[in-house]
Amino acid sequence: MESNYPKTTMVIFGATGDLAKRKLFPSIFRLFKAGKISNEFAVVGVARREWSDETLREVITESLKNEDPNLVEEFCTHFYYLAFDVTNNESYKKLDDMLTKLEEKYHIPGNRIFYMAMSPQYFGTIAVNLKQEKVTETNGWTRLMIEKPFGHDLPSAQKLNKQIREAFSENEIYRIDHYLGKEMVQNIEVIRFANAIFEPLWNNQYISNVQVTSSEVLGVEDRGGYYEHSGALRDMVQNHMLQMVSLLAMDHQSFNNERDS
Repeated sequence: MESNYPKTTMVIFGATGDLAKRKLFPSIFRLFKAGKISNEFAVVGVARREWSDETLREVITESLKNEDPNLVEEFCTHFYYLAFDVTNNESYKKLDDMLTKLEEKYHIPGNRIFYMAMSPQYFGTIAVNLKQEKVTETNGWTRLMIEKPFGHDLPSAQKLNKQIREAFSENEIYRIDHYLGKEMVQNIEVIRFANAIFEPLWNNQYISNVQVTSSEVLGVEDRGGYYEHSGALRDMVQNHMLQMVSLLAMDHQSFNNERDS
């Protein structure tokens, strides 16, 4: 499976968590299956738990149990694990050493992606330490990907923004919300503006109220620590639900401006 896409290593902070298992591993696999990442790539999962490479690969295999087992087995050989303390400088030195060795093994020209899939309180700490321990100093490019929540209020968001911009330039930072990538959310524009039946009726003259229901098949499970700190209101309502209301209510011009920004 040859690919012309850039060779890269990815570091997933919080690789033992729910986000990695349910979203990241399947998403990377789909890119791999479609040939949209180079065959010469490596992913390093880091977290506090004392896992091994084999443990991580077993978790990945379980998250992809409905896929072709032979392809999953090949995919898993690109994954490695490092027990990690985000507050310990030595952990970053070990990470840099591991990335250097993997880049030699897979002939990767120093391209590194750092994905934050762990507690938001550590985002700034990780970014600063990556810079201080020179993990971001490579011959290739670097990227920082941060999942919401981005701080818990305006001052904390400003502080976090300052920290990550000391370590990465703005064009290297991606602040994302995977909820906006859902197919139904992506299709709202088509349903609203490209449908000859709905488009002329989608206004306050014909719609009396809007109700948004968030229906989950999963419980809190092992995310209790996160919910104890953030709460369901901050996790779902102030971002996902309000985003849905905004997409349903904004006019076409505002929709285009938001999409293009």
